Amino acid sequence: MGFLNLPEWATYLIEGVLLFAGLSSAAVVLTRTGRSPYWVFLLLLPIVNVLVVWYLAFAAWSAPLKKS
Repeated sequence: MGFLNLPEWATYLIEGVLLFAGLSSAAVVLTRTGRSPYWVFLLLLPIVNVLVVWYLAFAAWSAPLKKS
């Protein structure tokens, strides 16, 4: 048994869904900032992800946000 006494396959399923949700939302944010959404793959690297988040937090956003 793994996380929350779930079977191992269910644990991997939950982790996969959460990883997909995090990466896809980061890709949307990167697109809104005018950067390539492929930058999201840098978030998978352990030390580099902290540096990328810091870079994006203090970088100027070139694309204006659209109001829906």
